[in-house]
Amino acid sequence: MKQLTIQDLPLEGIKAIVFDLDGTLYDNKYLPLRLIFGDIKNARLLASERNIRRMLKGLNFGNPDAFYNNMFEHIARRQNMPFMDARDWYFGKYMPLMINVLKKHYHAGEFAEPLLKQLRGKGIVTAVFSDYRNVEDKLNALGLDPDLFDYHFAAPDLGGLKPNKQLFLNILKELGVDAQQALMIGDREDTDGAGARNVGMKFLKV
Repeated sequence: MKQLTIQDLPLEGIKAIVFDLDGTLYDNKYLPLRLIFGDIKNARLLASERNIRRMLKGLNFGNPDAFYNNMFEHIARRQNMPFMDARDWYFGKYMPLMINVLKKHYHAGEFAEPLLKQLRGKGIVTAVFSDYRNVEDKLNALGLDPDLFDYHFAAPDLGGLKPNKQLFLNILKELGVDAQQALMIGDREDTDGAGARNVGMKFLKV
């Protein structure tokens, strides 16, 4: 993956930088396949979760409970299973599996730690923004100290998924900066890029 340096960043007028996690701070190649092999008996559930996330992409339900209830209802309906079984699988098996797979097979890009330290030295606020919960656990699994970021954001905890405009506005409010003073760094135009540009943030694709 690209080894970002501080010279690569358009920092003029920037007071805060928001980093996407998956695919940006580490190369997530083969992650879906490794998740399937890690829980082969629930391969259909894994596929269903990914498909439903695509369906919910860009929506905002207002709060995390509403988001997760909607997602688990869709999973339960598609897999013909009780709602609570879908919920228990997701939080009890799927998310721990993801952390274990990250810890076993993936590591944060070598650029990440020195870049974050340089940005902090310049007084630039940094945040990480993931489409999944357990942000701190994922960073630890990748060997990246969560304290290198000033803020951690999970889209579901904000009520939806990227590129919903309100999620990005909520982040800007929490960071205390105007959109023109914030830079989003991510690997996807359709989520990271679209969400950032919809609120007037700069976007850098890696």
